[in-house]
Amino acid sequence: MVSCLMTYPIHTTNQMETQNDASLVSVEVLEDEITTKQGAERYGCENYSTFHNRMVKLGIKPERRGRSSFLNSSQIKILDECDMHLRGGGIFSDFIKNGETTPNKTQSIPSKKESSNSSIVSIADNSGLEQQSIIIALQTLANTNYDVLTPQKRLQEALENDFLLSTEQVSSILGLSSSTISGWKTGNRKFGFIFLKEKEGNSVMWKIRK
Repeated sequence: MVSCLMTYPIHTTNQMETQNDASLVSVEVLEDEITTKQGAERYGCENYSTFHNRMVKLGIKPERRGRSSFLNSSQIKILDECDMHLRGGGIFSDFIKNGETTPNKTQSIPSKKESSNSSIVSIADNSGLEQQSIIIALQTLANTNYDVLTPQKRLQEALENDFLLSTEQVSSILGLSSSTISGWKTGNRKFGFIFLKEKEGNSVMWKIRK
């Protein structure tokens, strides 16, 4: 089971009388597993390709059962940490750096001593060792979930669902630079797949065929 932290504003009597400032209280929402479609909705990814690309970069491999793919509690935990980092103003490249995940600091309720100035205490600030343990655990999980056939499987998934992939997505899946992908001509072959260029507005997209 994994905890997804959601925050709701509350007011103390003292704060309502003086500053009317809001504190944040943590509420646990527990999930055993969700489908990848539910995951895309959970993290506000209107385009499934965006969520798919996020899973690839995090080394997350959903379990395929029938016509649906499922995420387990450990994978949801990583995605929750990543989403919290992004919503907190962080960028994806900071969350994943050299194969390591660096989750955004978790916020907690201010102590009585600090509530007068409505400051939010960071658990990570209070315990560098605890933060390091989380990083190591997430890195180990990501490495364990990595599949050497991930590029082929991602391309097959794009083929089966008739996805249009951006140059950045193809770059991420194949582990090649965006400039290399941009230099390809339509009909280029890689890993047994054919990459066809298509225009979508002012952007170049890639359709996968065999």
